[in-house]
Amino acid sequence: MYEKKCFCDRIAIRECEKVGGTMSPAPMYAVVDIETTGTAMDGSNRIIQFSCVLVKDKKIANVFSTMVNPVMKIPEEVQQLTGITARDVRKAPLFDDLAATIYELLQGTVFVAHNINFDYRFLNRELERCGYPALEIAGVDTVQLSQILLPTLPSYRLAYLGRYLNIVHAHPHHADSDAMVTAQLLLFLLKQIENLPVHLLAQICRYKNALLFQTGECFANVLKRKQRLGEPVPDYLQNAAGILLRRNERSMQKRQTSVFPVSDKDKKKLFLHFLDWRKAQSEMMNQVYGFLKDDLLQRVIVEAPTGLGKTLGYMIPAAYAAQKRGSVVISTATTALQTQLVEQVIPLMKQILPFEFEAAVLKGSRNYLDLEKFARSLKQVQSAQTRLLQLRLLVWLTITKTGDLTELHLTKYQNPLFDEIRHHGPVSLDSNSPFFEFDFVQRQQLLVKSADLIITNHAYLVRHATELGELQKRDLIVDEAQHLGSIALKANRDVIDFDELKIICDNLLVKMESHVSFSLQEVQTQQFLTTAEKQELLRTVRLVDQRIPQLRAKLFERFVNAAPFTTVFYEETLRLSKFLGFVKENLGDIKQISKTRARLTQIFSKLEQRFAEYRNEGRLDKAAEIFLFELTEQGQSLLEALKSWERLSLTELEKLSDEMLVSISLPLNQAGAHLRLQFSIFRTKNFLEPVVYANFRHVLFVGASLRLPGSPRYMLDQLDLDYDTQLIHLDGVFDYGKQALALLVADAPDISRNVDEYTKYIGKTLTKILAHSAKRIMVLFNSLAMIQKVYEQLKKNGVNDKRVLLAQGITGSNEKIIKSFKLEPNAVLLGSGAFWEGIDLPKDKLELLVITRLPFQPPDTLLNRAKYSAIEHEGRNSFTELALPETMMRLKQGFGRLIRTPTDRGVLIVLDSRVVSRTYGPKLRSVFPAELPVKMITTAEIEEYLSNFWKK
Repeated sequence: MYEKKCFCDRIAIRECEKVGGTMSPAPMYAVVDIETTGTAMDGSNRIIQFSCVLVKDKKIANVFSTMVNPVMKIPEEVQQLTGITARDVRKAPLFDDLAATIYELLQGTVFVAHNINFDYRFLNRELERCGYPALEIAGVDTVQLSQILLPTLPSYRLAYLGRYLNIVHAHPHHADSDAMVTAQLLLFLLKQIENLPVHLLAQICRYKNALLFQTGECFANVLKRKQRLGEPVPDYLQNAAGILLRRNERSMQKRQTSVFPVSDKDKKKLFLHFLDWRKAQSEMMNQVYGFLKDDLLQRVIVEAPTGLGKTLGYMIPAAYAAQKRGSVVISTATTALQTQLVEQVIPLMKQILPFEFEAAVLKGSRNYLDLEKFARSLKQVQSAQTRLLQLRLLVWLTITKTGDLTELHLTKYQNPLFDEIRHHGPVSLDSNSPFFEFDFVQRQQLLVKSADLIITNHAYLVRHATELGELQKRDLIVDEAQHLGSIALKANRDVIDFDELKIICDNLLVKMESHVSFSLQEVQTQQFLTTAEKQELLRTVRLVDQRIPQLRAKLFERFVNAAPFTTVFYEETLRLSKFLGFVKENLGDIKQISKTRARLTQIFSKLEQRFAEYRNEGRLDKAAEIFLFELTEQGQSLLEALKSWERLSLTELEKLSDEMLVSISLPLNQAGAHLRLQFSIFRTKNFLEPVVYANFRHVLFVGASLRLPGSPRYMLDQLDLDYDTQLIHLDGVFDYGKQALALLVADAPDISRNVDEYTKYIGKTLTKILAHSAKRIMVLFNSLAMIQKVYEQLKKNGVNDKRVLLAQGITGSNEKIIKSFKLEPNAVLLGSGAFWEGIDLPKDKLELLVITRLPFQPPDTLLNRAKYSAIEHEGRNSFTELALPETMMRLKQGFGRLIRTPTDRGVLIVLDSRVVSRTYGPKLRSVFPAELPVKMITTAEIEEYLSNFWKK
């Protein structure tokens, strides 16, 4: 029986009339999902399952579902995805025989689908193929509704939405199950629309035509009803110059003091119903609290293995310490980890702790939305994609208390709108703006002054340590401390891009002097600026535009022209004495640009202030407003590009330490290549202590990988700490003897002898592993080039027919790849770089980890050459003191991806024989947990060991 429910009385159930592309106030929704032999709409594919759920009066009215015989082979990948095979459809009706029923069923309904562009169009093509006219009924897309109404979700795939809303999804990628989940999702979304305030509904309806089909009518119908009732703005919202914002509610409760629970008994009582008891975590809390109270100790390292619960292990004692000793600054490696602390850890702590506390987040201003710029963007002509994003932001603004754009959990922020609406810091604010008092950056800075816990990231910490430390009045906890050194190097890198400067100047001049569109002449006629002001602005920009190419040509002649003809990418460290000579020879031009930059800063500041005044007074027409907005934005871009120019002053250059690197780079094989000067430190020695740590009362370093067997000085050097700094190591909580296995392949070919042979070996070995293991697998590489070659080989071997192949640099952004890997149970991820660390994949999210090549860093980069040279100059061995410890640390972090909880099970396979054959092999193997079973095997034995492990 292929029709699970038939419509015995369809006409009686469907009370609405046919409305031909429009929506009635109380429609019958037909929620449709189809499965097909393929997605191409060229007539070569057919429907294999059709399902429809009718929704009326806020409940499910009826269901119709049937398999469909496509009279063609169902591709293997479709069978894998849907579970629908030839046997399932062999006796099912043809679509030709179902077309009349489906056509009649859908008349007068509102067609609803999750990604309506596919289901509606594909179904119409099939109906037309069978001789029926195309459907002309209204349509609603639940993807867009979800994006608008649930703006902070990381995914809008139906399976994820079902899990998020606790909707039972029995058979994902089965039309009957998908249609039922979509119907329940629709009911939820319609209820959410009912809860939106009238003002917000009106804003959404203003731009409803940007949405697919009649999706916007879902909001319009509710708006009409609510306008008749005259609902007020809810108390928790405020109207900020036409945009609804969440009120900034702050706790005014008097600060309480509670006694820290030192004993296990007290902690168990405190954690009851919230946390599982962990002896090592309790010990860590006591160690951290004791250190923060100690006035003698200033620096301590705590190594807390994965699974111990290190985050709460330092956050809870920090909250107790902050009650009596003032704010504690907590720095973690990335903004994503900051978000994790705020969204997951802080709410849990507020449930656990017997006192109120405030937490504030500090990150770069560009992470926040600028309300003034966003309001301006709403008035401009936008693409449908950008309008959808704006609607999402309007709803988000009624939810967010921070204005932090990372709350949107987008995999990428590449829409031009984000460049337009990002905050440029307090200096960019206009005190006369109607949004000034609501500004998110100012709100965060005010919150910091009274916060108990200040959560920031390493990059922000390095740049703002002085203000964060408040003259040693605050304590600092550095989480993920193993990353602080490398992030500090990046945070102290300044670049002068001569070609980018020229491009910005050219664009500015074209804009200001245009004879075919709005220009400075037109704003002058509106009395916005005088003739003298216009001429000075043009003169200063022209000066930069002329001098920059001249200096670029001289730099090229002096430092690049002698490069070998065969060089593809020129990059070289400049001897300071030689570079100083160049600067002295061209000091006149360099100083002239410095003075011009200072004058441009004054000019654009004055223009922005005047622009705000004229706009508020209504003295400019629309064209002038748009022109001046774009002009000031481009002006800020020029000033930003010139920000590092002071690095060329003689005073600055003569102060450069031995740890500073000056380099020049230029791709030689491409047109329009950019010549860049770069100034950076190449190691953190004598930098982190005076620049960062000295600003705080105590500094605690926390991480899962802060020591290496046989290399005790490595991490201390990276963190710029004394060799006698106290290190507390806490015992791990995992039973690696039962949970994991390491297989080190001794007969893998030597990559240093033949790269092509090694690549073929990797592709062939991975193909065999994947054929015999259905586990979710991550494969780690050292280069994107190798990933490309292996990816092509795996595709050639047919791996992508049965597995979802995800490859860094090929199948999407890193964020998109990680998201897909977590969602796809049969995924294979090929990654390098960032995939070695910082990704949390617990339970069955990762069960097999393959390392194709030991993670040695390339020795010939400028940074590594400088680091190795400095160590050799000190009479030490750069391989044993730096290159090998770096690889050991990376290998340790790579293995750390595998086991994340006490119930995880997983296997590590290393396909680089050097871990077995080289003299440094034992040192590399020493990074694995002592109780981990390590087997040195041949390639042919891999399958047997895997099979035996999974049978246990």
